[in-house]
Amino acid sequence: MRHRRANVDCPAKVNLYLDVIGRRPDGYHDLVTVMAPVSLFDTISVEPAGRRDELIVDPPEAAPAGPENTVLRSLRQLRTVRKVPPLRIRLKKRIPSGAGLGGGSSDAAGLLRSADLRLSLGLPAGESEALLAKIGSDTAFFAHGTPALCTGRGERVFPVANAPRLDLVLVCPGEPNPTAEIFKRFKRSLTPDPAEVIFFLKVLAGGDVDRIGRALRNALEPAAFAYRPALRGVLRALRAAGLAGARMTGSGSGFFGLARGPAEGDRAARRLRGRVFRVRTL
Repeated sequence: MRHRRANVDCPAKVNLYLDVIGRRPDGYHDLVTVMAPVSLFDTISVEPAGRRDELIVDPPEAAPAGPENTVLRSLRQLRTVRKVPPLRIRLKKRIPSGAGLGGGSSDAAGLLRSADLRLSLGLPAGESEALLAKIGSDTAFFAHGTPALCTGRGERVFPVANAPRLDLVLVCPGEPNPTAEIFKRFKRSLTPDPAEVIFFLKVLAGGDVDRIGRALRNALEPAAFAYRPALRGVLRALRAAGLAGARMTGSGSGFFGLARGPAEGDRAARRLRGRVFRVRTL
Protein backbone atom coordinates (compact mmCIF):
# COMPACT_ATOMS: atom_id res chain seq x y z
CA MET A 1 0.00 0.00 0.00
CA ARG A 2 1.25 3.49 -0.82
CA HIS A 3 1.03 6.18 1.83
CA ARG A 4 -0.40 9.57 0.92
CA ARG A 5 2.05 11.39 3.15
CA ALA A 6 5.60 10.56 4.02
CA ASN A 7 6.86 13.31 6.34
CA VAL A 8 9.96 12.17 8.21
CA ASP A 9 11.80 13.99 11.00
CA CYS A 10 15.60 13.93 10.64
CA PRO A 11 17.37 14.38 14.01
CA ALA A 12 20.63 16.17 14.65
CA LYS A 13 23.38 14.36 16.56
CA VAL A 14 26.09 15.16 19.07
CA ASN A 15 29.41 13.39 19.58
CA LEU A 16 29.59 12.56 23.27
CA TYR A 17 33.00 11.01 22.71
CA LEU A 18 35.28 11.44 19.69
CA ASP A 19 38.87 10.31 19.26
CA VAL A 20 41.05 10.09 16.17
CA ILE A 21 43.18 6.95 16.24
CA GLY A 22 44.98 7.07 12.90
CA ARG A 23 45.07 8.05 9.26
CA ARG A 24 43.81 5.65 6.60
CA PRO A 25 45.35 4.88 3.19
CA ASP A 26 42.28 6.45 1.53
CA GLY A 27 43.04 9.81 3.15
CA TYR A 28 40.31 9.62 5.77
CA HIS A 29 40.97 9.25 9.49
CA ASP A 30 40.02 6.29 11.66
CA LEU A 31 37.66 7.44 14.38
CA VAL A 32 36.20 6.07 17.57
CA THR A 33 33.10 8.01 18.51
CA VAL A 34 29.92 7.70 20.54
CA MET A 35 27.08 9.63 18.93
CA ALA A 36 23.54 10.28 20.09
CA PRO A 37 20.59 11.67 18.11
CA VAL A 38 18.93 14.71 19.68
CA SER A 39 15.55 16.41 19.54
CA LEU A 40 16.41 19.04 16.92
CA PHE A 41 14.99 18.03 13.56
CA ASP A 42 14.93 18.79 9.88
CA THR A 43 11.80 17.47 8.14
CA ILE A 44 11.71 15.82 4.74
CA SER A 45 8.81 14.66 2.60
CA VAL A 46 8.49 13.19 -0.88
CA GLU A 47 5.75 12.92 -3.48
CA PRO A 48 5.67 11.89 -7.13
CA ALA A 49 6.96 14.51 -9.54
CA GLY A 50 6.66 14.99 -13.29
CA ARG A 51 9.57 14.14 -15.53
CA ARG A 52 12.46 14.98 -13.22
CA ASP A 53 13.39 15.21 -9.56
CA GLU A 54 12.86 18.48 -7.70
CA LEU A 55 14.38 19.48 -4.36
CA ILE A 56 12.79 22.38 -2.49
CA VAL A 57 14.82 23.65 0.48
CA ASP A 58 13.15 25.84 3.12
CA PRO A 59 14.68 28.32 3.77
CA PRO A 60 16.49 28.32 0.41
CA GLU A 61 19.80 29.55 1.81
CA ALA A 62 19.99 26.81 4.46
CA ALA A 63 21.45 24.19 2.10
CA PRO A 64 22.42 23.86 -1.57
CA ALA A 65 19.67 22.42 -3.78
CA GLY A 66 22.01 21.11 -6.49
CA PRO A 67 23.24 17.56 -7.13
CA GLU A 68 25.82 17.79 -4.32
CA ASN A 69 23.04 17.92 -1.69
CA THR A 70 23.17 14.76 0.41
CA VAL A 71 19.43 14.21 -0.15
CA LEU A 72 19.90 13.91 -3.90
CA ARG A 73 23.03 11.81 -3.43
CA SER A 74 20.98 9.50 -1.21
CA LEU A 75 18.30 9.26 -3.91
CA ARG A 76 20.93 8.31 -6.48
CA GLN A 77 22.18 5.56 -4.18
CA LEU A 78 18.63 4.33 -3.61
CA ARG A 79 18.14 3.97 -7.37
CA THR A 80 21.03 1.53 -7.52
CA VAL A 81 18.89 -1.02 -5.62
CA ARG A 82 15.27 0.05 -6.20
CA LYS A 83 13.22 1.45 -9.07
CA VAL A 84 12.19 4.94 -7.97
CA PRO A 85 10.14 7.38 -10.10
CA PRO A 86 10.90 11.12 -10.26
CA LEU A 87 10.27 12.74 -6.86
CA ARG A 88 9.43 16.17 -5.54
CA ILE A 89 11.35 16.47 -2.28
CA ARG A 90 10.64 19.10 0.35
CA LEU A 91 13.33 19.72 2.97
CA LYS A 92 12.59 21.95 5.95
CA LYS A 93 15.93 22.91 7.50
CA ARG A 94 16.25 23.64 11.21
CA ILE A 95 19.63 22.05 11.96
CA PRO A 96 22.45 24.56 11.41
CA SER A 97 24.89 23.54 8.68
CA GLY A 98 28.62 23.20 9.29
CA ALA A 99 28.07 22.85 13.04
CA GLY A 100 29.04 19.20 13.58
CA LEU A 101 25.39 18.25 14.13
CA GLY A 102 25.10 15.92 11.13
CA GLY A 103 22.17 17.66 9.47
CA GLY A 104 23.15 16.72 5.93
CA SER A 105 23.80 13.10 6.89
CA SER A 106 20.50 12.88 8.75
CA ASP A 107 18.67 14.33 5.75
CA ALA A 108 20.20 11.63 3.55
CA ALA A 109 18.83 8.96 5.87
CA GLY A 110 15.49 10.76 6.01
CA LEU A 111 15.20 10.59 2.22
CA LEU A 112 15.50 6.80 2.34
CA ARG A 113 12.88 6.51 5.08
CA SER A 114 10.50 8.92 3.39
CA ALA A 115 10.78 7.24 -0.02
CA ASP A 116 10.37 3.83 1.61
CA LEU A 117 7.15 4.98 3.29
CA ARG A 118 5.78 6.75 0.22
CA LEU A 119 6.59 4.01 -2.27
CA SER A 120 6.49 0.88 -0.04
CA LEU A 121 9.99 -0.13 -1.13
CA GLY A 122 10.54 -2.65 1.67
CA LEU A 123 13.98 -1.26 2.47
CA PRO A 124 15.49 -3.05 5.54
CA ALA A 125 17.71 -1.20 8.01
CA GLY A 126 20.82 -3.10 6.97
CA GLU A 127 20.39 -2.15 3.33
CA SER A 128 19.75 1.48 4.25
CA GLU A 129 22.91 1.50 6.36
CA ALA A 130 24.98 0.10 3.48
CA LEU A 131 23.64 2.73 1.07
CA LEU A 132 24.23 5.56 3.53
CA ALA A 133 27.80 4.45 4.26
CA LYS A 134 28.63 5.30 0.63
CA ILE A 135 27.55 8.92 1.07
CA GLY A 136 29.47 10.17 4.11
CA SER A 137 31.39 9.28 7.22
CA ASP A 138 28.58 9.52 9.78
CA THR A 139 25.59 8.91 7.51
CA ALA A 140 25.10 5.23 8.35
CA PHE A 141 24.57 6.17 12.01
CA PHE A 142 21.23 7.75 11.12
CA ALA A 143 19.84 4.48 9.79
CA HIS A 144 19.43 3.36 13.43
CA GLY A 145 18.04 6.38 15.32
CA THR A 146 19.68 5.39 18.61
CA PRO A 147 22.94 6.23 20.42
CA ALA A 148 25.78 4.22 18.93
CA LEU A 149 29.48 3.51 19.01
CA CYS A 150 30.89 4.19 15.54
CA THR A 151 34.31 3.22 14.22
CA GLY A 152 36.26 3.33 10.97
CA ARG A 153 35.53 6.69 9.40
CA GLY A 154 32.19 6.47 11.20
CA GLU A 155 30.50 3.97 8.89
CA ARG A 156 30.68 0.96 11.25
CA VAL A 157 27.80 1.37 13.68
CA PHE A 158 27.17 -0.50 16.94
CA PRO A 159 23.98 0.67 18.73
CA VAL A 160 24.25 1.33 22.48
CA ALA A 161 21.17 -0.07 24.18
CA ASN A 162 21.63 1.26 27.72
CA ALA A 163 22.36 4.95 27.13
CA PRO A 164 20.40 7.33 29.41
CA ARG A 165 18.37 10.28 28.18
CA LEU A 166 20.45 13.42 28.59
CA ASP A 167 19.45 17.10 28.82
CA LEU A 168 21.63 19.25 26.57
CA VAL A 169 22.15 22.87 25.58
CA LEU A 170 23.40 23.36 22.02
CA VAL A 171 25.22 26.53 20.97
CA CYS A 172 25.98 27.27 17.31
CA PRO A 173 28.14 30.38 16.78
CA GLY A 174 26.87 30.91 13.23
CA GLU A 175 30.01 30.44 11.12
CA PRO A 176 30.41 26.87 9.82
CA ASN A 177 33.54 24.82 10.29
CA PRO A 178 34.83 23.07 7.13
CA THR A 179 35.52 19.49 8.21
CA ALA A 180 38.48 19.02 5.86
CA GLU A 181 40.23 22.11 7.25
CA ILE A 182 39.81 20.92 10.83
CA PHE A 183 41.31 17.51 10.04
CA LYS A 184 44.22 19.18 8.24
CA ARG A 185 45.07 20.95 11.49
CA PHE A 186 44.67 17.86 13.65
CA LYS A 187 47.93 16.88 15.38
CA ARG A 188 48.33 13.86 17.63
CA SER A 189 51.01 14.18 20.31
CA LEU A 190 50.24 10.97 22.23
CA THR A 191 49.50 7.44 21.08
CA PRO A 192 45.70 7.00 21.26
CA ASP A 193 44.21 4.21 23.36
CA PRO A 194 41.07 2.81 21.68
CA ALA A 195 40.17 1.08 24.98
CA GLU A 196 39.36 4.47 26.53
CA VAL A 197 36.00 4.44 24.79
CA ILE A 198 35.07 1.31 26.76
CA PHE A 199 35.50 3.30 29.97
CA PHE A 200 33.33 6.06 28.54
CA LEU A 201 30.58 3.59 27.62
CA LYS A 202 30.61 2.22 31.19
CA VAL A 203 30.32 5.74 32.59
CA LEU A 204 27.50 6.51 30.15
CA ALA A 205 25.60 3.36 31.13
CA GLY A 206 25.92 4.32 34.80
CA GLY A 207 23.81 7.41 34.17
CA ASP A 208 25.63 9.73 36.62
CA VAL A 209 25.47 13.07 34.80
CA ASP A 210 28.48 14.58 36.56
CA ARG A 211 30.66 11.57 35.74
CA ILE A 212 29.43 11.61 32.15
CA GLY A 213 30.22 15.33 31.95
CA ARG A 214 33.79 14.77 33.10
CA ALA A 215 34.24 11.90 30.61
CA LEU A 216 33.08 13.80 27.49
CA ARG A 217 35.83 13.95 24.89
CA ASN A 218 36.52 15.52 21.51
CA ALA A 219 40.06 15.18 20.18
CA LEU A 220 39.33 17.67 17.35
CA GLU A 221 38.86 20.68 19.64
CA PRO A 222 42.52 21.87 19.48
CA ALA A 223 42.42 21.73 15.68
CA ALA A 224 39.15 23.68 15.61
CA PHE A 225 40.58 26.30 17.97
CA ALA A 226 43.65 26.62 15.74
CA TYR A 227 41.37 27.23 12.76
CA ARG A 228 39.05 29.65 14.60
CA PRO A 229 40.41 30.83 17.97
CA ALA A 230 37.13 32.57 18.87
CA LEU A 231 35.55 29.14 19.39
CA ARG A 232 37.40 28.85 22.70
CA GLY A 233 35.06 31.50 24.04
CA VAL A 234 32.00 29.38 23.22
CA LEU A 235 33.35 26.47 25.23
CA ARG A 236 34.33 28.77 28.11
CA ALA A 237 30.84 30.27 28.17
CA LEU A 238 29.21 26.83 28.36
CA ARG A 239 31.48 25.80 31.21
CA ALA A 240 30.87 29.08 33.03
CA ALA A 241 27.13 28.38 32.90
CA GLY A 242 27.60 25.71 35.57
CA LEU A 243 26.78 22.66 33.45
CA ALA A 244 28.09 19.18 34.23
CA GLY A 245 30.30 19.17 31.15
CA ALA A 246 30.71 20.72 27.71
CA ARG A 247 32.38 19.79 24.44
CA MET A 248 32.43 20.57 20.73
CA THR A 249 30.39 18.21 18.58
CA GLY A 250 32.00 16.66 15.51
CA SER A 251 34.43 19.05 13.85
CA GLY A 252 32.36 22.03 15.07
CA SER A 253 31.48 24.81 15.01
CA GLY A 254 28.68 23.71 17.35
CA PHE A 255 29.11 22.94 21.05
CA PHE A 256 26.91 21.30 23.65
CA GLY A 257 26.64 21.40 27.41
CA LEU A 258 25.30 18.60 29.60
CA ALA A 259 22.70 19.72 32.14
CA ARG A 260 21.73 17.91 35.34
CA GLY A 261 18.07 18.44 34.54
CA PRO A 262 15.63 20.64 32.57
CA ALA A 263 15.73 23.57 35.00
CA GLU A 264 19.53 23.81 34.91
CA GLY A 265 19.50 23.52 31.13
CA ASP A 266 16.94 26.30 30.82
CA ARG A 267 18.95 28.61 33.10
CA ALA A 268 22.13 27.98 31.16
CA ALA A 269 20.41 28.56 27.81
CA ARG A 270 19.25 32.01 28.94
CA ARG A 271 22.85 32.99 29.71
CA LEU A 272 24.34 31.94 26.39
CA ARG A 273 24.70 33.79 23.10
CA GLY A 274 24.43 32.60 19.52
CA ARG A 275 21.87 30.12 18.22
CA VAL A 276 20.92 28.23 21.36
CA PHE A 277 18.77 25.10 21.40
CA ARG A 278 17.42 23.07 24.31
CA VAL A 279 17.35 19.41 23.39
CA ARG A 280 17.40 15.89 24.79
CA THR A 281 19.07 12.80 23.45
CA LEU A 282 16.67 10.32 21.83
